[in-house]
Amino acid sequence: MKRRRRNKSGTKFYMAMSIFCLVILFIGYSYVHTLAEKRKEGKDITTISLHYKGDKTDEDNANPIDKIMSYFNIFLEKTFKEDDESSKQTETDGVKSKEVFRTINTDKEDSKNNDLEIYEENEEQLPEQEVFIADNRQENFFRVIESPTYRSSAPRNMDLNAASANEKFNIVLFHTHGTEAYLPHEEGNYRTQDERYNVMGVGTKITANLQGFGLNVKHLKDYNDYPDYNSSYANSKNAVSKVISNTKKNLVIDLHRDGAEENSAYELKLSRVKTVSINNKDAATCILVIGDKNENAEKLKQNAKLLYDVADKMYPGLLREVVVRPGAYFNQYLSDYALLLEVGSTLNHIDEVNYSAELLTEILAEYITEISK
Repeated sequence: MKRRRRNKSGTKFYMAMSIFCLVILFIGYSYVHTLAEKRKEGKDITTISLHYKGDKTDEDNANPIDKIMSYFNIFLEKTFKEDDESSKQTETDGVKSKEVFRTINTDKEDSKNNDLEIYEENEEQLPEQEVFIADNRQENFFRVIESPTYRSSAPRNMDLNAASANEKFNIVLFHTHGTEAYLPHEEGNYRTQDERYNVMGVGTKITANLQGFGLNVKHLKDYNDYPDYNSSYANSKNAVSKVISNTKKNLVIDLHRDGAEENSAYELKLSRVKTVSINNKDAATCILVIGDKNENAEKLKQNAKLLYDVADKMYPGLLREVVVRPGAYFNQYLSDYALLLEVGSTLNHIDEVNYSAELLTEILAEYITEISK
């Protein structure tokens, strides 16, 4: 009877492949774990650069490694995001917080916000590598619609010395993320260029009302987040820098809207404070955001506190709080009077937001009166 000879070379091959796979698995796990730890520390590890032109040729010509990394980044973002229970704190159960300022602890709180997620970006942080997204978000991220002419209601009478304010201040309203949208526009991840539903339209309304008070207001209607979202802050800085005055104080207002991930703890908390009843009508609540990495952070806090006090006196509850983001700039080093104002959120209907715009106009007019004294 012949004895079957063992295939030693085949066994060695399989053993070598097994060891090789284990090594690759270990290296991959270590890499993912390292990136996860960086996310927990609040560091920005996202390398996806969004392209919205719909040019299929660009995607076909992308480096295969770039496409693989695109899938990996999306997986990493969903798998290793911080605990939702540690997301942004808000006032709950209708109880107004005693504290005006709240500093986010990036070690414990989720610093990721749908619309301020690249909040650490400054003039030195520009993407160097193009990585294409791995799903149909390229086609669905924006819904581009021709913007209509926006007519605003007549402003109420207020004691405002517009001539004095115009002499002292250069007032600029702009949008780092101008495509941010409100209900009922849910398409394209709550983003659109239709001014009937986006934050650009809200800015148009506020600008028209302030101009109705006799104030000279420049409204920069640039979509700085389109087509390249990752360059939003670099684009808005460039736009604002062109209209900064060297002879007047610059009041520069970056208008945003807040965002909450679906079914997240923050969405639940935000749903409890998303509106406030003013004169028996629901208005979308707002917050101010300050980046503490700016050298003029203390001056920014001082001016934000003044605006908060004015809002709290005129329409209590409309402006909920002032949020301080560690390690953030938001281009606020451009002026001591730089304000980042989030009006409403993805949970608010545009009608609620438009009412807030009317109220904010009066608040801003009173604030400008105070700082012009």
